[in-house]
Amino acid sequence: MTVNPLSLEVAAHLAIIPRLNEQLAETSRQVESAVLDICANFSGIADKARRGVEATIAIVDSTDGHDGFTVLLDRMQDTVAAADARLAATAARSLRAIERLQQVEQSLRGVHKTLDHIEELAAGLRLLAINAKIEAVRSGERGSGFAVVADEMQRAGKESRELAEHIREGVAQMTGEAAELSTLLREGAQEDLASIEQSREAFAIASEAMARNHAMLRDSIREGTDLSRALAEDVSAAIVGLQFQDRVNQRLLHVSEALTHMRDTLGQALPAGDDDAARQRLAEVEARLERSYTMWEERADGAPDSGDIELF
Repeated sequence: MTVNPLSLEVAAHLAIIPRLNEQLAETSRQVESAVLDICANFSGIADKARRGVEATIAIVDSTDGHDGFTVLLDRMQDTVAAADARLAATAARSLRAIERLQQVEQSLRGVHKTLDHIEELAAGLRLLAINAKIEAVRSGERGSGFAVVADEMQRAGKESRELAEHIREGVAQMTGEAAELSTLLREGAQEDLASIEQSREAFAIASEAMARNHAMLRDSIREGTDLSRALAEDVSAAIVGLQFQDRVNQRLLHVSEALTHMRDTLGQALPAGDDDAARQRLAEVEARLERSYTMWEERADGAPDSGDIELF
């Protein structure tokens, strides 16, 4: 039988159209799967960025019932201010105690003056007792009563002087202790006031720095929120742009349908030919197609399910 070369060539190429249709269908599935994976990854990126910003906001300004950084900063400032007020009040009480001690010192100095006056009176009393004894001696027996009075006056003057000395010693000790305590309190109060002032200045600097950093952090959070929102919008736009698999699937389906229609139409128009020659040419076309494959999926899809090949 004479074989028409054109019919043989057309029949051999029409026979591989079903395989090409399968490859087009597999390509469509792979494109759709890849697009869905990319969209899911983009959505995950946007969601993670959003959650990261929300977590940072929760740290700075808590909304779940816990104290945020802003509340803690305000509370710390209130606590330090209260401690500063208590220290200042303590220092003020120390200063008032110093004033009271100074008043006590002044009072004790007044006691010294009173003791000086008592000693003067005691000295005068002793002198008066001596004069009384002299007069008693001159008066003889008639002055015996004056002698007794003179002895009592001398004894009273001596006791008054000793008592005044004893009181003077006690007052002197109290004055020294009061002066020492006043000095200690004054030095302590001065140190406390200096320490309070230094602490106040240091806290003011630290508080200002913390407030500045807090403001910078809030600005960064706002910027991060804006960037996260912009990222979400960009991702949404990218997802919309990537959702082209439907169009690709439709076009591949149209190509596959056109190839099938062409195969059916041309197959019906071809005359009967030599089956051996057709099989040989089909094998050559399949081998050339196999050599053009670069991916294992193509080779797997290109492997025939059975040895039955429909020839025209």
